[in-house]
Order: sequence, then structure tokens, then C-alpha cells
Amino acid sequence: MARTHSTAMVPSNCRGGSFWRRLNGPERAAFTDVGRPCGFRRGTTIIRAEDTARWTAIVISGRVRVNNGDGSLTVATRSAGDLIGEQRFLGVRPHQATVHAETGVRALVVDGADLDRLLARQPGVLRALCEVLSERLRECDRRLAGLSGDAFTKIVRFLAQATDATGDDPANTIHIGSQEALAGQLGISRDSVIRAFRRLRDDEVVTTHRGVVTVRVPARLREYP
Repeated sequence: MARTHSTAMVPSNCRGGSFWRRLNGPERAAFTDVGRPCGFRRGTTIIRAEDTARWTAIVISGRVRVNNGDGSLTVATRSAGDLIGEQRFLGVRPHQATVHAETGVRALVVDGADLDRLLARQPGVLRALCEVLSERLRECDRRLAGLSGDAFTKIVRFLAQATDATGDDPANTIHIGSQEALAGQLGISRDSVIRAFRRLRDDEVVTTHRGVVTVRVPARLREYP
């Protein structure tokens, strides 16, 4: 991991439900005290499945893609304020997923020993972790439920759920990375993604631009059969 020299160690533009937003002031200060800012170029593998190194990180800026162990399926994307390597909190070894930098990424990395000391001083961090893990389990359940239905229905469900997760973001912006990445995440073809977004743009429900989808009328998503 390449150390950066930036002093900007605080995530900004975090969604409402992110790990960072769930921490209080002293808990955030504890992370910035022990964490070190690291930079990752686009395409870098940040965490490899089966890696046994014990550390965790909070994304400061940029976006990462989480794949299943063999890399065949994109299971999630994470952005500013989100926690990666969260299994290190629980002492689970090895990592069960691979994490790639989908853009240039800066992250606040906390090594295992520092993490243990932080938790001893700030046990409330575990509350925030439990909330995040609970949300990710619900996210997994929704994804499994979304495996049924045609390609358009899968995309509409994904957008509706992602819009709900944007919290206090009034713009309802969703980072999908790319059409190919979204296709892999939903188990559909890239052509199906293209057709679905064309229909949603024609219906004036969304706008799209370079991996970012803006949901203009969230209520309309729930009107599709």
C-alpha cells in the first residue's frame, strides 16, 4: 500500500447510512488518531480473498468494488465513509471477498493492534459496526430476492433500493461504476442494462452520466410492474 502525504483524513460527501456517519465525534477522532491515509490507483486490488492480514479501512474518497471470492460476481460497491475489511473487526480469517479500486481511492487504514486499542477506548464503535453489518445482511437479502424477474425488473429494484440507501442525499445519485459492472452485479447482460436505462431515460425517471445514475422521480420506480 502506498502511503499518501495528504492531510485530508476525513471522508466527505458520505451517504447517510455510511459507517463514518454513524460514529460520534470522539469515535471519529480515535480513527484519525491511529489511522494512516493510503492511496490506491484505479484498478488496484486492495484486499484479496484468502488474505490473512489483519487491518480495516474507511474509504475517504473514491469508490471500490467488492467481488465474491473467485471474482466472478460483483456483490457491492463502497464509497466515501464506508468501511472495508470489516471482518477484521470480528477476527474472521481469511478475507472472504476481493476489493478493487474502481476509481482512484484514498482510505484511512487501521492495523489490527491499533484497532484493538481503539475498540478498548471507544467500545461504541462496535454499535456502529453492528448497524453496518445488519444493513449489509439486509442488502444481501434484497439482492437474493432481486435474482428473480426479468432484467428490467432487476434494475428497477436495484435503483429503488439504492435510492432508499442514499439517506439524506437529495440528489438521489447512485454510483454504478459502469454498465458492465452493474450487469455483473445483477447477473444480466450489458445489453440489458443499456436497454433498461434507455427506457428509464425516455420515461424521464433517471439521467445517466459516466457511471452515475440520478433518480429524478423515485416514486416512479415503484410504479413499474
